[in-house]
Amino acid sequence: MTSIRARLVKLALPLLGIKRFFSQPDKFDERIAKLRAAKPVRPRAKWHKRFDIREYGSRGFPVVTLEPKGGAQPGAPHLLYLHGGGYVMDIAAVHWDAVADLCERLGASATVPLYPLAPEHKADETLEAMRSLYLELAERYGADHVTVMGDSAGGGMTLALAQMLKAADQPLPGSLVLYSPWLDATATAEGQREIEPRDGMLAVSGLKACGDMYRGDLAIDDPRVSPLFGPLEGLPPMAIFSGTADILLVDGRRLAGKLAQVGMPDHIYREYEDMFHVWMLLPVPEGKRARAETANFIRQHGKTT
Repeated sequence: MTSIRARLVKLALPLLGIKRFFSQPDKFDERIAKLRAAKPVRPRAKWHKRFDIREYGSRGFPVVTLEPKGGAQPGAPHLLYLHGGGYVMDIAAVHWDAVADLCERLGASATVPLYPLAPEHKADETLEAMRSLYLELAERYGADHVTVMGDSAGGGMTLALAQMLKAADQPLPGSLVLYSPWLDATATAEGQREIEPRDGMLAVSGLKACGDMYRGDLAIDDPRVSPLFGPLEGLPPMAIFSGTADILLVDGRRLAGKLAQVGMPDHIYREYEDMFHVWMLLPVPEGKRARAETANFIRQHGKTT
């Protein structure tokens, strides 16, 4: 049964205005301009007491690192977290809270890029920037020690990045974690329209508009934009988390179905009944359980020497 806290959050979701944003793509230009006028949030003060937090701008966009006071635990993984937001929105406070919580559970350090956003920047540019950053981390920590993870659009970028690395025969991370991943930017999947009235955050029309702004000259079904259509063989183990009150449920289910075939990478798929988009990030019982499962998955599939 869904927790009382999660039910209250679900009732409050429309007040955030995210559903309104995604339901009115004709107003995207005006609303994105307002978003750009605001400075992206950074980790809350409480996390500065528990982590050494540093920010770098040498790549042309901010890159924030978190390391536990006294250093990461020996053998702990390093997390590369790619935040969601339809490729057009900046990072939110819940992203920082979730990353810090996972670092505490794992004794791990993390890198969080505030990557270039659409429509000013396009998929090919952003993915190349993330590949360059990942390869630097792989060299520093060892690829097997790195977990790449993300939510929503960041989950799609996580899978697309892994596919690019595999195609180029470059070192792969130890594991991938996808929270409510957006994997098909065509926004034509069967079942999404039926779920949409119960989704308090996303709308199909908004997903399609964001995909068009992000793809640039790429086709909307190009795996760099819609990684569900890219090759999965030989990729790292994956953990996928979805909720049944999220229109992106259909993406998680389809990916899990493909991974269930013989010869595909190891994976776990967790589907939570009546849970909404990116609930894994929130301080609700279901979110805490998902992050505990995530930490266990990363430990099982990470290199510990």
